Amino acid sequence: MKQQTILYFEKTGILLAVYLVLRFLLPMILPFFLAWMTVGILVFLQRQIHMRLISLALLYILFFLLLSGLSILCGCYLLYEPCCRLLPVCQSYWEQFSAYLDWLPGSLSGYLADAMPSALACMFGVFLYLISILLFARDWEHFHILLYRLPFAAPVASAGRRILFCVKSWLRAQCRIMAVISVECTLGYYLLRIPGFPLWALLTGIIDALPVFGTGTVFLPWILITVLQRDYTLALWLGALYGVTWLTRELLEPRLLGDGLGLLPICFLMSVIAGLKLFGGLGLFTGPFGVLLIRELWHELEKVRSQKGGLNI
Repeated sequence: MKQQTILYFEKTGILLAVYLVLRFLLPMILPFFLAWMTVGILVFLQRQIHMRLISLALLYILFFLLLSGLSILCGCYLLYEPCCRLLPVCQSYWEQFSAYLDWLPGSLSGYLADAMPSALACMFGVFLYLISILLFARDWEHFHILLYRLPFAAPVASAGRRILFCVKSWLRAQCRIMAVISVECTLGYYLLRIPGFPLWALLTGIIDALPVFGTGTVFLPWILITVLQRDYTLALWLGALYGVTWLTRELLEPRLLGDGLGLLPICFLMSVIAGLKLFGGLGLFTGPFGVLLIRELWHELEKVRSQKGGLNI
């Protein structure tokens, strides 16, 4: 009974430690953590193509900047025509309900003022991320020697390898589902003559692969806008396409994901909601990651204690 009580206290300590790390430490070191993970992937690629790590890191940074620029251009291209079509509708509703919407300009300016520091902090974080990639690539071996000297480095590394295996399987399945949904949306948008339909289809597939969001994040506002524009035929076809993509995920997800991350769907959803409440927008990813980390560290603790003979698990 005494050993069981000690085990419960140790598990509670792990739970508290993971919460403190995700709540306070991770936001401060997030650019460095992402850079470390990126260089880890580059190290794997280096073994396949036999290229200097620092050169590979430079190529990745150039690719990242190029992709970011293309994403901005594509976003402007995709949003230009919808905004031009939506502005007259918004102006019409503004004139009809102007008495009720007088509070919007002041609220919007206050929101923009509050969001500006966050946007600048995000840009600085991206700068730190890119610089850290070069520094990690330059001193990768030396950094790992220091890393494995930290307390609890071995069990955390073992738990991280199992989490990485689960995440790889989950990402592989999500990519397959995303590809199928993107093809369906490409065909649907083409038949509906949506401008820039390949980009919209790819964007819909990417959003569908994100936790919690789904294709409804794209289709439901879109359907609402087309109803406001009184284009009921387009709204009906968009609703049908939404039903097809939703059914596709419901049919493919159980077959491709299998056990997935090892979490029940309801537990995964609860971890995302709890993460959003505890950690803000970052909790969309840190919530499930924290649950997986706690589970694997508990597994490591039980394994160590069973090996020592302290508790028969």
